[in-house]
Amino acid sequence: MSLPGILLFMFAASAVVITALYAAYRSRMLAPCRIKEDPTRRVRGFGLWARVVGNATLSAIFVVGLSLLLERVFMHGGSDPWWRVLWQAVAILLVYDFLYYFMHRYAFHQWAWLKKVHTVHHLVRHPTAPDSLYLHPIENLMGLSLLFSCIALFGPVSLVTFGIIITVHSLVNVVVHCGLDVPVFGMRVIGYLARKHDLHHTSMRGGNYASITPFWDKLFGTAE
Repeated sequence: MSLPGILLFMFAASAVVITALYAAYRSRMLAPCRIKEDPTRRVRGFGLWARVVGNATLSAIFVVGLSLLLERVFMHGGSDPWWRVLWQAVAILLVYDFLYYFMHRYAFHQWAWLKKVHTVHHLVRHPTAPDSLYLHPIENLMGLSLLFSCIALFGPVSLVTFGIIITVHSLVNVVVHCGLDVPVFGMRVIGYLARKHDLHHTSMRGGNYASITPFWDKLFGTAE
């Protein structure tokens, strides 16, 4: 698959997962599986969807533009054995999550001006899948810049590795905001991560700062 094909797949998969999880959240059948409803929710209607679409567009421009402009920095033209693809993808995502943990904990929750930026995302107390894109553009770009910096640190990687990293990053960011805990095999991990992140959203003074795995919060004593 080509780089444009990889990028198209990632964006399409993210859109499908956001739509499916939001439809599941709104369905009557899964109403008992909602982590917590927010009858006083202020973020809704045009204000919600304008920011969601705006950030989706900004993300697409940034990811496509940077990937094409600095393709040789992030990717090489060859293929790698499966074990190299696996360890590079895991290593890059773990390093990203480690660095994001500190950016989230200190920059977004303690530094005054970035705390104001992050407060936009925390206007949503109990998130659903589309709320993964309800954030300030500065926060959006900082997160993506950190991810691409981590890829460059280990890179260049194969196109397959690059595709796995950006797709996993995008989809995990969506599912932790899904607002659902479905007690079905295969969904319990998603429910666990979603509950952790829902708890984080209830306050600017809480824990659960990591993006992909609870490991760093457990290690540094900020797991809730």
